[in-house]
Amino acid sequence: MILLFSFFGLFGQSKKIEIQNTTELKSGQIWKYNTRKGEEKSRVVILKVEDYDNRGKIVHIAVNGLKIKNEHIEGGISKEIGHLPFDKETIIKSLTELESTTENLPDFMDGYLQWKEAFDSEKGGVFTIEVKEAVDFIDKSMNK
Repeated sequence: MILLFSFFGLFGQSKKIEIQNTTELKSGQIWKYNTRKGEEKSRVVILKVEDYDNRGKIVHIAVNGLKIKNEHIEGGISKEIGHLPFDKETIIKSLTELESTTENLPDFMDGYLQWKEAFDSEKGGVFTIEVKEAVDFIDKSMNK
């Protein structure tokens, strides 16, 4: 019986090992990820991957299919976040399955350029928590 549980434990980890070791994150990839409850159709879109000598790889993403309360827009619900910078090793922990690819990326340059200016002046950073936790943080920050 212990052997059986050990087998299932290893089987469950094999996908994460595969993502970490063999999948190169690239602009245009659309990923399923560990979502918040009620947002299971939400997806991560890889916008850009950059390599910084002093920081390693930074993965810029958009997240769609969300349900974030936002009293500042018509309808009161934000369905997407246009730009979030993540540490590569951290984002890999959230990703579960490569769903598809696209060449039609959302417009993220305004958010990216604001982040880049802050990052280059050492006033901005990257997320080192899972995507669903970052989404939750943004949701709570917007609705205090």
